[in-house]
Amino acid sequence: MVRGQAREVILVRLGEVTLKGRTRGRFERVLLRNIREALRAEGISAYVVREYGRIYVYAGREALEPLRRVFGIWSLSPALEVRYKTLEELLDAAESFFKTAVAGKRFAVRARRVGAEGFTSIDLERLLGARLLPYSSGVDLSNPEVTAHVEVRGNRAYLYTEVIPAHGGLPVGTEGKVLALVSGGFDSAVAAWYMLKRGAEVHYLFCNLAGDLTKRYVMRVVKILADRWSYGYRPRLYVVDFRPLLSELRRAVDTRVLGVVLKRYMYRVAEKVAREIGAYAIVTGESLGQVSSQTLKNLYAIDPAAAMPVFRPLIGFDKEEIIRVAREIGVYEEASRVKEVCGVFSYHPRTACTLEEALVNESRVAPRLLEELMRSLEVYDLKSLDPGSLEVPDVDIDSVPEGSLIVDVRPPEKYAEWHLPGSINASVEEVLELAGRAAGGRPIVIVCDEGGLSREVAYSLRLLGYKAYSLRGGVRRLRARSKGFKADSQAG
Repeated sequence: MVRGQAREVILVRLGEVTLKGRTRGRFERVLLRNIREALRAEGISAYVVREYGRIYVYAGREALEPLRRVFGIWSLSPALEVRYKTLEELLDAAESFFKTAVAGKRFAVRARRVGAEGFTSIDLERLLGARLLPYSSGVDLSNPEVTAHVEVRGNRAYLYTEVIPAHGGLPVGTEGKVLALVSGGFDSAVAAWYMLKRGAEVHYLFCNLAGDLTKRYVMRVVKILADRWSYGYRPRLYVVDFRPLLSELRRAVDTRVLGVVLKRYMYRVAEKVAREIGAYAIVTGESLGQVSSQTLKNLYAIDPAAAMPVFRPLIGFDKEEIIRVAREIGVYEEASRVKEVCGVFSYHPRTACTLEEALVNESRVAPRLLEELMRSLEVYDLKSLDPGSLEVPDVDIDSVPEGSLIVDVRPPEKYAEWHLPGSINASVEEVLELAGRAAGGRPIVIVCDEGGLSREVAYSLRLLGYKAYSLRGGVRRLRARSKGFKADSQAG
């Protein structure tokens, strides 16, 4: 909006970029490119100008949210740019702009001047303060309710009251490529976000242990990162079908170390993909001690599987910290819908597998299997994915319909330890035959540990025409609820 010689503008303050020396110009050019792409992506028409230490975006407040998501920006201020010839003209414009904001409130004036003028910053603060005082409830330099900011640059002044924090970091595209191993959950998404914040171009690898439905859930999560945070490049998602490997590992290796061996294969595939796309590191969402495969000893056994660096931005985070960031960056809702799959296949996993144990177990797996995995590689341009193609059918239910065929697809040892009364234990491979033989038109409810694998199996049965469902939250949710019920009964 233009008001005579005044117009709306957003002041963009740079963070770490200003600390760069000879490379600062390159960093600022990348930042400008990313700013323009962020605004275009939101359909916002804006004029962007760069001056030393400042970037000006001539647009309204609708540009604030996309700008906050551009890494390299420290803070933003929606302002009014005014041109003036005399100090009196500047004071008139500033009084008109600030008088409503300070009305009935304690205020302070903060002025900053760049370039030679006939007045100092202190002069401007004193004179403008005197003009605004009659509108206010007084001056408070220590804890004002409103701060009237005035930045003077030559014959231009910028008037504003807000300083809106952004996320800082470095402009995406200034630090080369990395490949993030993603599962669709909170951890891997947040880890990828932190690498974007450090200026890396992040591409993604999903090692699919389940099927098409799980893949779509994962795509929905990483597309948020691609669309909302990844400006200046086109992030790709690489998908490798790990189901043949998982079947072989279940047959050939000690189930107690299956998780460690499986993760080592993920690292190997990640390194192959990373080298093909020119990435310099692998990124994971691992947090020390969070699950069995992330103990210090197990990470020690997993790490040598890849020769290139493995970055773990969340290694010292606890789960609540990770979830807080997931909410802040907008992936929480979608990531919470992704359920654990690989945990289904390990029973009493080891927390201290040695490298020697991992190598002995791997020697039981045919070396050609790694190349066979790579032949299943699929590549997706995340920004061009049609959101409509990522719709997922709702196969989850909270309770079992009466008369249903209940199929528990967990390993027999887990089924024997505890299972839903009336359920039948079967492997994933046996479910189709069992459904055709025993369902007889009844609803089929699939049960697993957390609801990830059962959701995939139910979806596959739906495609074949069965009335199939997945029990939401799986056995873990059922057991937690039954324990809570017993505790309430005893308390009563």
